[in-house]
Amino acid sequence: MPRAACVSSRRASGRAGRARCARRRGAIGALVALACLGAATSPARAEAPATPTTGEAPPRPEHARAAARAFEEGERAFRAGDFARAAAAFEAAYRAAPHASPLWNAARSWHRAGEAVRAANLYARYLREAPPDAPDRDAAGAALGQLAPRLGRIDVYAPGAHGVRVDDAPVEGASVYVNPGSHVVAGEVDAQILRRTEVIGAGEVRSVALVAAAPRELPPAPRPPPPAAGAPAVPRATPRPSPEPPPARRPLPPAGVIVGAAVTAIGAGLTVASGLDTLAARDAFDAAPTEENLAAGRGKQRRTNVLLGVTIGLGALTGAAAVWLVDWGTPPAAASPPRHALALSLGPARLTLGGAF
Repeated sequence: MPRAACVSSRRASGRAGRARCARRRGAIGALVALACLGAATSPARAEAPATPTTGEAPPRPEHARAAARAFEEGERAFRAGDFARAAAAFEAAYRAAPHASPLWNAARSWHRAGEAVRAANLYARYLREAPPDAPDRDAAGAALGQLAPRLGRIDVYAPGAHGVRVDDAPVEGASVYVNPGSHVVAGEVDAQILRRTEVIGAGEVRSVALVAAAPRELPPAPRPPPPAAGAPAVPRATPRPSPEPPPARRPLPPAGVIVGAAVTAIGAGLTVASGLDTLAARDAFDAAPTEENLAAGRGKQRRTNVLLGVTIGLGALTGAAAVWLVDWGTPPAAASPPRHALALSLGPARLTLGGAF
């Protein structure tokens, strides 16, 4: 074989070997990235992430893949200058596979987006969760020290409380950074909701305790002094039940209803008589339709209407009084019939008849 052909063959085989090595290195790199993802979410980062925490349980594969996708989206948004979207993506990566690296990146993104409260709380959480030798711990502490003077901090003491929230946002940890102003701290303690309102200024730290107040005990009743020696014992009075008040009596006697009914009956009789007279006047007008008969008929009709209205009113008032105002009382008890007794006794040489009436 010519020398040129051998060189070309060796060069071709060398290029193929290098390609195979490159593919092998890429596969190994992918496996390493997936392994690191279980501890550090993703090897790529918008800001230098913390060293993977040793001893952490790796997330499930689907969670790791979701965290990697969210982390990559955060990197793209960070490079594009959309820091709010980047921060949300990094927080999603942390929720899928919790680790300190997404917290650091989310805190830096919120900081650059101008969200000081979110950034400060994430810096504080990063400092709580990152390992002691994390390379970004000093930078996180410096950034938090830069933001803290512009914010307020609420330290919540709530032993045994559930669902502790500040302004309807859940509290993670014992402290939370807030904007200066009024804030409501709430939580459930012993099946009751406790709320505390605090007004905090920039750079201030307030401690809020959510503790249920202990029930107040009444002092025991004083005991009477013992009787003196030789003194007669004083008998204790037995309390008597208070008599029940008598039922309220109604103001009108039954006679009032009787009088009202009689007046109503009289009014009804007058109304009937006036009505008959009105009908007679109508017949007279029909026989002789004159102005005089027309005026007389109208006058009798008005009189009948007035009597009818008065009679109806009297009847209504009498019925209402009978129901609500008259004290009908209870019927008197029937008198017991007289006792009659007759006794006949027979004695020696005599006959006795006695009786009781």
